[in-house]
This record gives sequence, structure tokens and C-alpha cells, in this order.
Amino acid sequence: MEIDPDVKRSIFETDETWAASGLLFASRKPHLHSMLAGCGYETRRSTAYDFSGLSRGSAEFAIFQYTISGEGSLDYEGRTFKMRAGEAMLLHVPHNHRYYLAPDSGYWRLLFFTIFGMEAVRLMREAETAYGPVIRLEPESPLLLYIFSVFSELKRSGMRSQFRASATAYRFVMMLHECFSYASVSGSQRDTAFLRTVLDFCTRHLADDISVDDIARAAGYSRYHFSRIFHQVYGMPPSKFLAELRLKSAVRILQMECCTIKETAARCGFKDESYFCKVFRKAHGVSPDAFRKVPAEQ
Repeated sequence: MEIDPDVKRSIFETDETWAASGLLFASRKPHLHSMLAGCGYETRRSTAYDFSGLSRGSAEFAIFQYTISGEGSLDYEGRTFKMRAGEAMLLHVPHNHRYYLAPDSGYWRLLFFTIFGMEAVRLMREAETAYGPVIRLEPESPLLLYIFSVFSELKRSGMRSQFRASATAYRFVMMLHECFSYASVSGSQRDTAFLRTVLDFCTRHLADDISVDDIARAAGYSRYHFSRIFHQVYGMPPSKFLAELRLKSAVRILQMECCTIKETAARCGFKDESYFCKVFRKAHGVSPDAFRKVPAEQ
């Protein structure tokens, strides 16, 4: 993912407002089931910023909105959430919610993705139900880094193809599920927070030579205590979890990006290309190169 450092700087260090244009394509054929309809970042300082999910028409779409700084408010099915830095809303329209700048908030700096399309909206609604409506993301999380790369592309050359816009939306939704699917295995808030801490650390350091000791330290436990808790919560040893996460990331890279096998192995924490190929073949029955040449299921 190529990220323009000026884009990150403008998002986190300035008050700049920017929104992508030209994402509503004239051609409607073929009919695509995922579509990025809008994205950008802005700072809101007026209480006139107030949206209801039941007064925006009948067309279905999904919203991802991340708080950069300041504070917003979200009323969602009778509950009120304060949206602070590092937190994102997962919403769909039409739906009973309202997000707004409260009088005592001062300002709300945010970035957003708006997504249309039957399949993309369905998957966003599943994420909203399973992980939301509020999730937490660190600035260096893979999902946000992907958003920054999309902004960089749009600012650099635009997005003139509806197919590229469709693929961008679908990849965003898949990465959202990939980031949080591990956190949904327990109904306990404490277990969820524990798993998110582990997943965030592993994802950020996937290319590094991390061990179970490193993960335990990041979670605040001794190796023995961490391994016991992790197995109890997740149902497998942390070493197996890390190995599966590396392979899942390799699959995503092979399907979505044009990297060499060596680059893919390195990005997923396999220091030896031949060992990566051996592990991958054992898990998927084919070599990484052969896997990439197989068309994705429609």
C-alpha cells in the first residue's frame, strides 16, 4: 500500500477538508454489488452537523466514520456513545441512529467511507452487528493504512474506473472483517478487549520475528498465564493463531496485490521463502504461485 506522507500529515496535523469527487460513475453496466460512493476527511465545528439514519431516503448504504480528534456523539437504538479519537462508527441507512456534534464538544475531526452495493452493504451490516456500532482502531492499523492509501491514490490520480471503485469498497469491507473477526468469538467485553489487543499487536508486527513471549508482554501477562487465557478464550494456542494469521494475510496479498512470492513471505513474517512455500502448500494444497493463478470464486 503506497501512502503519501503528506496525506497522513494533512489528516492528523492540519484542519484541511477534502472529499473525493467523481466517484458516481455514469455507466451502470455491469451491475456491481459493491461500490465506493464517497470518502474524505473534515473538521466539523457547528451543531448543524446532525444526521438521522431514518431521514436520508430509502436507498441502502453503509457508513464508516473514524474520529481523528475532538468528540462527536452517536445515538444508536436508545444508547448514546461519545465518539473519541481512535473510535469509528459502523452504520447503515435506513436505520434508527443519529450522529451529531453536541454543543459541549467543540469540534469533531473525522474521516469517512460511504459504501453502496447489495453485497458490500450486507457485509457492512454484519460487521456492524458483530463488532459495532463502535470499534477502536489505532492509527497504524491495517484498515486505516489502507484508507490512507486510497486517499493517496485518489489525490494523486483519481479513480476513473467503476471497477476500481468497486474493488476498493470490497477490499475495505474484507479488511474490516479480517481485523475484527477474531474479536467476536466471546460475548465477554473483557475477552473481546483481550483478543483485540492481541490481534492489533500481531497485525502491526506481522513482518517482524515476534514470539509468544512478545505477544504476552504486549497483552500484559506472563507467557504461561497468557497462553492459558488465550487458549481458554480462543480455543487454540497463540502460536497456532499467529501462524494462521500469517497465512490468512498471505492469501489476501496473493489475491489482491502484485507482490513477488519473496515479498509476500517477508511481509507475513516468513524469513525464508522456501519455508513459506512449504507451509503454504501444506495449508492450501498448492504453491503460492499456483494459488495466485487460480481465478477467485465468483
